[in-house]
Amino acid sequence: MAKLYIERAGILKKFTFILIIIVIICIVFSKKIFSIDHSASKSNLYVNVFDPKSLKFNFYQFDQNQNKSTLLFSKETADYTAFAYSELNNKLYFADGISDHTIQLFENDLITNQMKQLTTEFNNVDFIQIDKEQKIILMRVLLRDEFRNFHIATYNLQTKKIQIWDEENKDRSVLDFNYNPNNNQLIVVTFSENEDQKKITEANKNQTKLQPIKYSLDVYDIEGRKKKHIANVERFISGASLASDANSVIISYDEAVDSPISHVVEIDIQSKKVKSLLDSSGIYSKIRAVKYDENKNGFYFLSSMINENKRYSILEIPKESVLSYYDFKKNKANTVWRAEKSVIVNYSAKHF
Repeated sequence: MAKLYIERAGILKKFTFILIIIVIICIVFSKKIFSIDHSASKSNLYVNVFDPKSLKFNFYQFDQNQNKSTLLFSKETADYTAFAYSELNNKLYFADGISDHTIQLFENDLITNQMKQLTTEFNNVDFIQIDKEQKIILMRVLLRDEFRNFHIATYNLQTKKIQIWDEENKDRSVLDFNYNPNNNQLIVVTFSENEDQKKITEANKNQTKLQPIKYSLDVYDIEGRKKKHIANVERFISGASLASDANSVIISYDEAVDSPISHVVEIDIQSKKVKSLLDSSGIYSKIRAVKYDENKNGFYFLSSMINENKRYSILEIPKESVLSYYDFKKNKANTVWRAEKSVIVNYSAKHF
């Protein structure tokens, strides 16, 4: 009888031990299954909108989770400007004109509402972005003695030092660039000014449509060092973005310089294969300013609601200017933010 009791006690201990293990496993898996995936939450977007009636730029913070827009800053100016926002310091960086008719870099403290001019040495400043440490401003600039040859320049907010990339090159000009904070690199689109002028002269002489020139797509680090050449593209490029894994780029382009019809394609950097992603239609006309999201699940882009059957003019104010997101898995674009009879100039978020 005692022997039987001991055997039953041993079995009970084993059963209790197994039960404890099962409970622990269930707890661990339940945490994985029912915990909130914070990485999937949508980050705030910052949207810069130009109102042609009031000649004001309105800078909004858009909370995607609450679908709520908050006006952070408004300024009247006759010149288009991109905005870059430092969440860390609650400061806004933009371009504005000064008394000598040049466009310079400015800073506005959104807490004190104090404005400060940061540069004096440029003829023009645009395409303003900020690095992931929020210490370096990246911008496209024209130097004082130049009118067509655009460079990339950086402004160090701590040391106040300016670095101009490839300053001595008088032929290569920057069409566009986009900084990716996830890999601290830029995709830069450049072209030859000599080739561009030649194409324009030929089109005018022969009374033919302007043909696209050869654009070079290259990857640079934050210090201005060229890391990799991706491709040469003969299209009217309107936007480019480097993926966070640095394995692919997307570009948007128009069919002609005066055409609202646009396309978005993805280029695999290693294989050079090109994949079609999106064609313009309806509110998704004149697609531009494409940007991968941080996880490479899709991309954001700007577009305009305009008549695709008419020739497009850069001075045309669209019925609607639209910020949208294209989801790779769903193979579908959804509208994120709209501006009626206004122009969305640029947008940004913490991770792109």
